[in-house]
Amino acid sequence: MALIIFTEESMQEAKITVVSAIRDGEEITRMETVSFGTYTEKNGRFYVRYAETEASGMAGSTTTLKWDLASVTLLRHGTYELRQTFVPGGVCCDVYRTPYLVIPLETQTESVLIRRIDIGWQLFLTYKTIVGMQEESVMNLEITVDLAIKQEF
Repeated sequence: MALIIFTEESMQEAKITVVSAIRDGEEITRMETVSFGTYTEKNGRFYVRYAETEASGMAGSTTTLKWDLASVTLLRHGTYELRQTFVPGGVCCDVYRTPYLVIPLETQTESVLIRRIDIGWQLFLTYKTIVGMQEESVMNLEITVDLAIKQEF
């Protein structure tokens, strides 16, 4: 994995809203989190980085989303560690490291829709996760990267 260095001048404030719907069997759990972070573009790729909150259940971790017009990669470092790559029809196998255990995780991407909007970006992901080779859940994520905000950090 290449190390990418961003300078203060290339970074822009961003409001990141993540709306998730997780279907586990017949049960659907919905959640919305709002975080503030930074956004930058480099070599045809787009990056957003933000600290996870208590509301997400992953406080102490930093999430970086990296995307181009065909795929999205989620990198999480800190208390929780994870790398997921989302490419339509693709399968990603990794481990999810928590403070309590290390869990094998398989991600099967069904769809990825990436679009530029007036205020920034919207990313739509639909995928299945298989945790520990047992439980299967269907995830729908809508991520809005709002670059039109004025927020003090």
